[in-house]
Amino acid sequence: MSIIVASTMSDSGKSFVTTGLVRILKSKPLKIQNMSLNSISTWDGGEIAFIQAYQAIGANLRPERYMNPILLKPMGKGIEVIFMGNSLGVMNGEEYYNLANKILWKDIMRIFNDNFVIEAAGGLGEPNFIDKDLTAIKLMKELKIPAILVLDIDRGGAFSSAYGTYLTLPDYLRDNLKGFIINKFRGEERFLYDAIKWLEEKTNMKYLGYIPFLEESPIMPEDSMNVYNFGEGDIEVAVIAYPYMSNFNEFYALKKSNAHVYFAKKPKEINKADLVILPGSRNTLESLSWLSERGFIEYLRNKNILGICGGFQILGKKIFDPYGMEAGYPTEYNGLGIFNFNVYYNKKKTVALSKAISDFGLIEGYEIRRGVIKYEGEKPLVQIFERNQEKVSIPDGAYKDNFLGISIHGSLFSEGGKNLLELFGIKIHSLSMNEEIQNQAVETEKILRKHVYIDEIFEIYQGS
Repeated sequence: MSIIVASTMSDSGKSFVTTGLVRILKSKPLKIQNMSLNSISTWDGGEIAFIQAYQAIGANLRPERYMNPILLKPMGKGIEVIFMGNSLGVMNGEEYYNLANKILWKDIMRIFNDNFVIEAAGGLGEPNFIDKDLTAIKLMKELKIPAILVLDIDRGGAFSSAYGTYLTLPDYLRDNLKGFIINKFRGEERFLYDAIKWLEEKTNMKYLGYIPFLEESPIMPEDSMNVYNFGEGDIEVAVIAYPYMSNFNEFYALKKSNAHVYFAKKPKEINKADLVILPGSRNTLESLSWLSERGFIEYLRNKNILGICGGFQILGKKIFDPYGMEAGYPTEYNGLGIFNFNVYYNKKKTVALSKAISDFGLIEGYEIRRGVIKYEGEKPLVQIFERNQEKVSIPDGAYKDNFLGISIHGSLFSEGGKNLLELFGIKIHSLSMNEEIQNQAVETEKILRKHVYIDEIFEIYQGS
């Protein structure tokens, strides 16, 4: 039993619906291919998209590599391809699609001995990708898995785009479209009836209910196009939204704090900030160059700064990329020189659920990085003592004056991370990351149960 949650466009609510249905149907999340810079480590050191791990944690499941078999991470010089949790290197589009369709697909088919709520990617049935789409089209064609469409009515054209998607699909796939959900609806449902009847008659898809427009989604945003400012506290926190910003979900730990968090792209936007955060980056070189080109550097030197992972590396003296892992060619470049360390990029990536001890308490989170910190007189902030349940001893982080940095993502949800932010007057009241995710998933389930026709969706799911 499986069901595909698809749409006619990106950012329509597929992740939201999938999060709730995984819980309701007591199934497992799956997205065959996800293009995202937000990733996380599985328990055994595999790298998958954050949102699939989020959906698993929300349903009290352990995130596994197979829940996101292919993760694509754009990095300027190409796309890093992660398969079953392991990096296959950087490829161009043609190289990737040849590999995916001819080789990777055979391995992916081996996981289909279980029940899934499958999240599709982008818009279903795009003519230029219909023969390449691994996330829905190939599953509909080869395994006859039924699909439902989530339609974003807030942006307009929901019904016509649904009909257009239906007509775009080859005749033999149209019967796989079993129903549609209207998302982000403002108003009374009765005003939809004529359009619902029209679409049902044109396509044989069933109307499966609507989700009202929510001023703020209960789930964490999946990618940078979904980020939003949050918090009503007095302390202003600016997150620099540079190119290839990654793992920004972790800052939603501050949602329950005395801070107001906003995302900045111009130097003047950080003038009022009490704290500036340099987030992780999939291409630290490009992000650092962007900071320089935009004129951020001098602004930053006079601010309280928290750097995480790539943002932390930017605060060091030099970054060495001898294998061209980010630049595409061997190079080295200067950091801001705030901390006395250098960074060396390895071919092998560290992907781990990590724990560290510090004077501020236990710090827990995850590492996704190639950069190795080599200290030159700087005192490390923490000692990483565990990676993927194995004992290690790795110095990390730094703190002096108004500058703070660490390599561990998600640490602001942990005891030690919360205590670190108190250095800047910020008091975080969030629970652990897993507890916050589970609470958000429960709220998502409630919304779906209230507005969506669960019995009909269950019949579609069982029918596969």
